Amino acid sequence: MRFFIPEEGCIVCFFHTYSRAIMSLIFISLFSCVAIASDLEIPADDCAGCHVYQLQMIVADGGKHATEVSCLDCHPRHPPEAENTITACVSCHEGQPHFQIGSCRHCHINPHMPMAHLRDPLKPVREECLSCHAGVGQEMAAAPSRHAEFFCNRCHNQHKEIPGCLDCHETHLQKQSAEDCLHCHSAHRPLRVVVTGYVPAAFCAVCHEEEARELAVTNTNHGGVNCNYCHKGLHPSTPSCQECHGLPHPQAIHSQHRTCLDCHEDAHRMVSGR
Repeated sequence: MRFFIPEEGCIVCFFHTYSRAIMSLIFISLFSCVAIASDLEIPADDCAGCHVYQLQMIVADGGKHATEVSCLDCHPRHPPEAENTITACVSCHEGQPHFQIGSCRHCHINPHMPMAHLRDPLKPVREECLSCHAGVGQEMAAAPSRHAEFFCNRCHNQHKEIPGCLDCHETHLQKQSAEDCLHCHSAHRPLRVVVTGYVPAAFCAVCHEEEARELAVTNTNHGGVNCNYCHKGLHPSTPSCQECHGLPHPQAIHSQHRTCLDCHEDAHRMVSGR
C-alpha cells in the first residue's frame, strides 16, 4: 500500500490524513488474532505464559487445586469469548453442608491458594466452620462459656491453627505451661473441668485453699496422697470412703453411724470426733 504525503516532510499532515484508516487496520488485525486464538484448543500448560503470578501461587500452596485440577477446569473460557471466565465453586464442591453455604470467597480469599489465607479476621465466622466441625458446636452448646460466645476466627486465625491457652489467659501459678492447662480444661468447654494425667496438688490448691491447708497439717496418709488420686473424672467429684477403705471397723461400729464422717469429720483433716 502506497500513501500520498501532501507536502514533503510534513509528518503531521500525513497522520492527520490517514490516522483513522491506520487505526482501523490495526484494530481489525488485533481482533482477528484474538478471535482466532479463542477458537483454538489451547493446552493448559500455555496459561503460564501470561499468568505467571497465578501459577506461582498455586504451585506454592494450591493444595488439591494444584494437583487434581487444571487451569481449564476452572477457567474453561477466555476473553473475548466470554466475560466471566471463572467456573462457580459449587460445580466441583458440592454434596456436603459446607458447600451449600455460599459466599466461598468470604473465607477462601484466593482460589489459587484456597487454604493459605482461609479467612479475614475482620469478618466473623461461625456457621462456615461448624458446617464441618459440628461436634465442636455441640460441645460448646452443651457447656456454655465465654469461649462459646466468640466467633471461631477469634482464636483460629488460620485453618487447623490451634492457639496456646496462654496467648489469652494468664496461668494460675508461675511456671505453668499451656500443656498444664489441658490437664484440667478443654478449649471448647473450659469450665467443664476433667482432670487427666498427673496434676500436682499445687494446681488444685489455687482454687481449693482450705482443703490444701487441711491436707498440709493432717498426720494421716491422706496428706501424702495426690488430689486426683481420689478426685477422678468430671470435677467436682467426691468419692466414697469405701472405694479405698472398704469397711475397716467391726460391723457393730459401722451400723451405728450413717457415714464415716460422723467420726472423722472431714476427708482432708481426718480427725476423730469421738
